[in-house]
Amino acid sequence: MTFKARISRQAVLSGIAAAVTISLGIFAVTASGAAAASAQCKKLDPNGRDVGGDTNFAIAIRDKKADVVKKMLACDAKVNLKTTEGWFPLHTAAYYGPADIIDLLVSKGADVNARGDYDGWTPLHMATQQHDPAVVKALLKDGADKTIKSTTGKTAAEMATDPAIAALLK
Repeated sequence: MTFKARISRQAVLSGIAAAVTISLGIFAVTASGAAAASAQCKKLDPNGRDVGGDTNFAIAIRDKKADVVKKMLACDAKVNLKTTEGWFPLHTAAYYGPADIIDLLVSKGADVNARGDYDGWTPLHMATQQHDPAVVKALLKDGADKTIKSTTGKTAAEMATDPAIAALLK
């Protein structure tokens, strides 16, 4: 039995079907022996997109499933593949956390200073909006450039509303 991690935009918004679909897809990968893993990865399709343009990989990141993210990376998930909205997987990780997923993506070649298409935000800009100092620390440790400005001319420090995060970005 195999499952494919494809979901509708409505399912992504509800979150329920997304988690179930991805869990079933990963079950198909983990339940297989090593010889079948390659075939299962093709069926899992971490770089496949839902109707809204999110990749299955980005959905696993959004759902903070580090174990699933690791398995998808083993299935050749692309760490620099944008959504149709112009966000990279590291933007998603910076927005939703946790820090260990950020470190994992950067270790696999994710661009820590990648700019989103719409507003020029980097993952560091995204992280300032979520009030998680651990995520900001991880990005800084991984080489995030604090001086990059968005298309509106703001650095991540200028966008930070949380005093603890603002202090990290000084």
